[in-house]
Amino acid sequence: MSTTQHLLDLEQERRRALVEEDHARVAQLFADDLVYVHTTGLVQGKADYLDYARTAVQYLAIERGELQVRFYGEGLAVMTGPQCNTLQKRGGDQPIRGEGFATQVWALGEQGWQIASFHATRSPA
Repeated sequence: MSTTQHLLDLEQERRRALVEEDHARVAQLFADDLVYVHTTGLVQGKADYLDYARTAVQYLAIERGELQVRFYGEGLAVMTGPQCNTLQKRGGDQPIRGEGFATQVWALGEQGWQIASFHATRSPA
């Protein structure tokens, strides 16, 4: 399997883990020094993002369009492409659909490939 396909598989695993609320797996896919920038501009580290995913929102679906993966050396890759999240606030009953574009920086370290940076922007209305 190519490294590109491996990263695409890990991205699919991230989406599955968030929707199925497999927070232990989500934690494995994010680096300890994660910088996560939401479409709202909220910036979180790993602990805050994991808490957000556990307590603030429920991901109902995460769709990705065609993804591009570019490598910068042996252990750094940038994945870019469209993303559409369907989620709802915990305790809420109205799903929210957010379409946008995401840039992920994947770094290869002792734990394998992990997302070190995730930055999403909302598509113009």
